[in-house]
Order: sequence, then structure tokens, then C-alpha cells
Amino acid sequence: MSFRIFLAALVLLAIQGFAQKSEIDSLESLVSSVPSDTNKVWLLNRLVHSLREKDNNKALVFAQQAKDLSELLRYDKGRCDALENYGWLLYRKGDYSKSLDISTQAVRLASQLKDSAAIARCQINVAAIHYEQKQFREAIEAFRRAGRLASAIGQRLIEARCHSNIGYSFLGLKELDSAFIYTQKSLVLSEAEKDPYLIAFGRRTLGDIYLARNNTPEALANFNICLDLSIKHANTFLRVSVLHRLAKTYSLLGQYSKAMDYLKENLSIAHRYGFKDELERAYRMMAEIHYKQNDLTKAYEYQSKYIELHDSLYNQRSSEQIALMQIRFDTEMKQAEIELLTKDAALQAEQINQQRVWIYFYVGCLTLLLILAFVLYYNNRYNSKAKFALEEKNKEVETQAHQLRNLNSTKDKLFSIISHDLRSPVASLRALLEILDTAGLTQQEFVDVTRSLKRNLDSVYDDLDNLLLWAQTQLKGLQAFPEEFDLRKLAEEKLVLFNDLAANKKVNMVNEIQAGTLVMADRNHVSLIFRNLIANAIKFSKPGGVVVIAAQERADLCEITVSDSGVGISHEDIQKLFNAETHFTRPGTYKEKGVGIGLLLSKEFIETNKGSIKVTSELGKGTVFTFTLKTSRRAVFA
Repeated sequence: MSFRIFLAALVLLAIQGFAQKSEIDSLESLVSSVPSDTNKVWLLNRLVHSLREKDNNKALVFAQQAKDLSELLRYDKGRCDALENYGWLLYRKGDYSKSLDISTQAVRLASQLKDSAAIARCQINVAAIHYEQKQFREAIEAFRRAGRLASAIGQRLIEARCHSNIGYSFLGLKELDSAFIYTQKSLVLSEAEKDPYLIAFGRRTLGDIYLARNNTPEALANFNICLDLSIKHANTFLRVSVLHRLAKTYSLLGQYSKAMDYLKENLSIAHRYGFKDELERAYRMMAEIHYKQNDLTKAYEYQSKYIELHDSLYNQRSSEQIALMQIRFDTEMKQAEIELLTKDAALQAEQINQQRVWIYFYVGCLTLLLILAFVLYYNNRYNSKAKFALEEKNKEVETQAHQLRNLNSTKDKLFSIISHDLRSPVASLRALLEILDTAGLTQQEFVDVTRSLKRNLDSVYDDLDNLLLWAQTQLKGLQAFPEEFDLRKLAEEKLVLFNDLAANKKVNMVNEIQAGTLVMADRNHVSLIFRNLIANAIKFSKPGGVVVIAAQERADLCEITVSDSGVGISHEDIQKLFNAETHFTRPGTYKEKGVGIGLLLSKEFIETNKGSIKVTSELGKGTVFTFTLKTSRRAVFA
């Protein structure tokens, strides 16, 4: 301990001795010159903590060094600090599954060392991952636990950090009053401790709250305070995030030139330090601003960049979600093993409780049987007296029985679809995951397996989406919420979703709907109708085929067609397309599978929006689906 104090004094002298160098430069010089012992681990951790909000790429390198060296030396205190820093840096980079694993290790090690401050800081890392998964309530509870621990040991900065994060989590829930209260609590503590990072973070959160309340002057004032502090103290993360918020605010005010200036700076920093989430948001806002300025070329350029990055991040986030679920499962299993080994008495008590539950269950069953016997006896007497009345209503009962048989048939079909049509692709997915888990794959094999996995996931996702929506319509009925919208724009959005699928089959997609074609219908319903009809057209198209969407106004109706040049449908099969009892489906030209629900769901949505649908087809030449919607001029809904 005395040598550590001496080393700390040496660090301070070295920082003072380098008049032209920053603290970070001085620490880097010391790290490169000291021997590889526990003191170097201490210096590396101090350097990482100074770097982690300024240059996360460089900080990751030193964090890895601190982690490796502490493990080699079996220096638990240094390893705990290294894991805490490493977990936070991985969180900042968006690698949430690995961050959760590392942070959980850090919590365990800090608990073994009885280091309460480290436990609180590591719990903040874990809580932050809950926030990123939009589990805001879980995040708030975790931050509160860390805050209570920090308060108990007098760690006011950690307590302030917890209050700040609780406020930010309430902002995610759109509970603005709670967000404001906790952010103010954090600012009081942060300003008393004179911590520039927490002050800047709190000001940024206040700016978000004021912006949500449409108070743009106060929002800009707080964002500018955050920006000034982030520049003064070289806090890269806060700087890039507040630049985006300033751009958003000025865009809302219609000051697009000023918004673009902030966005350009935001893009530059995000590129340099690899903040992919910020890049995604910046590309999207760039596209929106250029579109509002009628610069369609630039709007298309940035929209393309946004879609490319968004698709990449979507796949990454999906993989992260699976990995997080696996880590949580493994963590819970380990905790369960510990409890099984150390709490025999609790298990015995649980067994006694279970026996009591079974006794109560048997007594309850006996009571229910007695009640049932009484009800049956009473019901029998009632039936004998009401025989004549039942005979009078025999026809009504038969009608209801027929309806029940139809409902039961629908239920059987649902179970059949789930057990047969969906079980096969899910089994394929499981097999692919087992290959990934056990086999040593080459890079090309990994790419091929990943592509196959994505195709199966897309297929299962679409089928489940249609199946759940259809089941909902059968159980609860449908209700339309009509609004006026541009049909061409919606069709274009749906076609973009199928670009990759169409390209793989070499199918050309054409949108012939005239700009400004307005209809009055439920936009979400029409979106699903387009999605199912376009997917169906591509599914049965041959390589080199064409899928065309067109529309024509006829009096108070808009007639929309989705046509393809595919294999066509026989007259007998057309009769089965919209019949729920037949459950008709067949594989596509590339053996694509479906559950046969999409067209049924589309028909119900069209009819709910006061329209109709019909099919014309010729084998070998293609198929045309035609449906109608009300135009915005004459649409009337009950």
C-alpha cells in the first residue's frame, strides 16, 4: 500500500513535470517505462479510466492489456478494475452481449473482494445494458440498487451517476416529470462534486426533456452547455451525441443550414471513433433534411447509406439479443447451482411447502368434484323441466353447433400450421445453430451458414407475423383507422423491403402508381396487403420475371393491381385461395414455403377497408391480383 501511495505521488509529479503534455500523455509515458507488475496494472487502469470517454478505441487497447496482465499476475483487485473498464468500453461500442458477460464477471469478483464501490459501478454497467434493450423498468431498478449502495458507503459521484441514469431511463418511458426530478437530483450532487462529465450528461438529459415538452429555447440552452463542457474536457461520446440533438432541434425549427453544420461534425466524430448508432441516426436525419430541401439526389444518397448501415446493425442487434439471452441463461444456471449447493435447508422447506401445495390441490379438487356433482344433479333436474323449451330451440342449437364446429376446425388448422409448416424451418434453424456451436467452420462456410440462417429467419418471421395477425382477426375481429396517404410512397417503401429477395431471383420490380394518388384507408392494413401480395408475386416468379404495381382511379374507388409474369394459377386452385377451410398453399419457384395465411389476411384487411379483391391468372403467363380502396374524396367509414 505504501508503494502504491508513492507511485500515485510519482504520477502527479510526472504530470506536473510535463508542462506541455496532458495527464493522458504522462500516464502513457509511465506505462511504457514501468515493469510488468501490479503497479503497471494500476497505471493501466487509471489510464483507461481517463481515456474511456475521450478515445474509446485507444482505451480498449489499454483495457485489454490491463486485463491480460492482471490475470497473468493473479492480481484480483487490478483485474476487477480492468473488467469494469472493459465492460463499459464494450457497452459504448455496442457489443452488449460481451459487455454483459464481462460486467457480470466484474460484479462477482468485486463481491468476493467486498469492494462495495466497485460493485455499484459494475451494476451500473449491467443496468445500462438493460436500458439499451429497452427494458427500462429493469434498468431503473438496477440503477436504484447501485445508488442505494453508493449512498450507504458515501460515494456521492456514483450516487449522482445513478440518479442521472434513472432520469434518462424515465425519459425512455416518456415519464417526463420523473425524468426531470432525478436529473435535477443528479445535477445537485454533480455540481457539488464539480464533476464535468456528469454535469454535461445531466444538461443533455434536461435538453431532451425540454425538447419533448416542445420548449426549444431551454432545450438549446442545455444542449449548448453540454457541448461546451464536452469540448473543454475532450469527452468524445457526449460531444457526438449532443451534436445530433442540436441538429435535430434546429431541424425542427426549420433552420436546416445550421442543423447540417452540426450533423457534419457529428458524422466526422462518429466515423473516427466508430459510433455506429450515431452514424445511423445522422444518415437518417441527413436524408430527411435534404428531402425537405428538395435535394432528392443527396436525400437518396444518405437514405441509401442509412438503409445499408441500419440493415447491418439490425443483424448485429439480432445476434446480440440471442447472445444476451444465452448469457442470462448461463448466469441464472450458475446461480442456481450455487444455491443448490449452499441452501439445503431452504430446499427442505421448499419441499414441505410443495407437499402442502399438493394437499391443498387435492382438497381443492375434491371440493370441485363435489360442487360439480351438485351442479350436474341440479342441471339434470333443470333439463328435465326445460325439455320442451330445448326442443323449441333445437334449430338454434344446431346452428350454434355448426358455428362451433367451424371454430374448432379453424383451431385444428392453426395447430396443424404451427406443428407442421413452422416446425420444419424452426428445426432447420436449430440444426444450423448446433453446427455453429460445435463445428470449426471456415470463414466461407460461416458466411454460407449465416445466409441460410437469415433466409430461414426471414421466412419464419413473415409466416409468424401473418399467422398471429390472422389469429387475432379470428378472435377479436378487425377495426380500421382510416387516414389519407400517398399510395405510391407506401408501395415504394414496401418494394424497398424486397430488393434483396428480388435481386436473388433476378426479378425486376416496377412501381407504376402515379405520384399523388391519394386513398383513404388504414395505412397499416394496406402496408400488410402490399407486403403479402409482393412477396407472393416474387415467390412464384421465374428468374428474369417482372412484378408490376399499378393503380387507376375509377369514380370513388382506386383500383390497385399487383401482377407478375410467373407460373400462374389453375382455375381450380384460384377457387381455394381465399377459402379458410381449404388452407391452400404451394411452394414457389425456388421451393419457398409459406403457411397459406397471407392471402386470407389480405382479403380480410381489404374488406375491412370497404374494398374487394379478385384474381385473374393464366398458367405459364402470370397472375394479377386486383383490389380496391376508397379514394380520399369519397371515403366514408362506419
